[in-house]
Amino acid sequence: MAARGECSNLISIKQFKKEFMEFLEPAQYERKKFELDLTQMAKEMNVPMDVATDLSEVCSSSNLKCPAETEGLESIDIFGNSIPDGVELESLKLVKERRGRLTVHRKVVNYLIKEIQPSKEPQTFQEIKTNEVVLSVAICHPRKQNKVQEFHVLGSQCLTELRDKIFCTADEMILGDHSNNPDQLSQKRAKDMFKSGFFFIEGVFYNDKRDPLSKDYSKVIMEWAKDPQRRKCPGLGLFTSKRMEDVIFEDLKVKLGYPYFYCHQGNCEHIIMFTDLRLMNVDDNPNLNEYPLQVFKHRGKRIRCRVCDVYTAKWVTVNDVLACEEPCFFCDTCFKGLHYSQSGEKICDFQAYPVLGDFDW
Repeated sequence: MAARGECSNLISIKQFKKEFMEFLEPAQYERKKFELDLTQMAKEMNVPMDVATDLSEVCSSSNLKCPAETEGLESIDIFGNSIPDGVELESLKLVKERRGRLTVHRKVVNYLIKEIQPSKEPQTFQEIKTNEVVLSVAICHPRKQNKVQEFHVLGSQCLTELRDKIFCTADEMILGDHSNNPDQLSQKRAKDMFKSGFFFIEGVFYNDKRDPLSKDYSKVIMEWAKDPQRRKCPGLGLFTSKRMEDVIFEDLKVKLGYPYFYCHQGNCEHIIMFTDLRLMNVDDNPNLNEYPLQVFKHRGKRIRCRVCDVYTAKWVTVNDVLACEEPCFFCDTCFKGLHYSQSGEKICDFQAYPVLGDFDW
């Protein structure tokens, strides 16, 4: 794993997998739960069998349990400590009621612990049977450099599978001015209309060309970089391009901790970083359908209404004489109450656009 501010040498993921599987014994990378063999332990420690048996009993995790614990230690939900029935304290009653509405009752849930667990739905379970490499891929803020999302991806997966899992508010925007019909919003999102995008990794543009109408964003950049004067600049050279859907992660050569680039929606830019590379182990989720597996999510920031300063903004207006700033954000109630008559007619000229209330940036 690369330390913050440092990057590794260039690593061929396919070569990494090949060399490690040749170096390790099959028992070291097979995804089987370790079972303690007392005979083998006694042999390795060069002690009698009765001593190994005593050590096994003394060091057992069951000795960590207190008498009130009835379940195995590994099965205890650390987020769901039960509240007894019949409590008199009002705060505990309200906590119990609130927990009934929330799956995870912490103020900030960044590392998605519950989502990492294997799915319990048999119809969606597809076991990973081959030996896989697992890459940790962080999506970072382009300026602040803080991590906003992180995924575990398998070496056999296509780059497009990661792209489809990355959440960005630019993809979810509803396009166009809706000031004339605020109650009839289009169901199409920006990602449904503009599907172009690329990853830029080690001098190669990986373009998403699954849709016939997708544009090759990299073409103009490669033409620009061909200028002999520009090629003298560090980092510029003769770039190449490939189709994202034809490349799996094992085909890549990457530096751990090095910032790479993801661009979509024309000019929405993200930094992506490979932070870890390892063989899959027994503690990883065995369900192929769960990957790319999101393991971290930055807590989004909401924009509050500029009128009531309480509710989350659902609309943004421009060229609005009734607004206190440009652009200006409104919740649904304040937006309609301020800009429309009782009959639903606009009372002045302005443009209004729906917005998402939470932003990762």
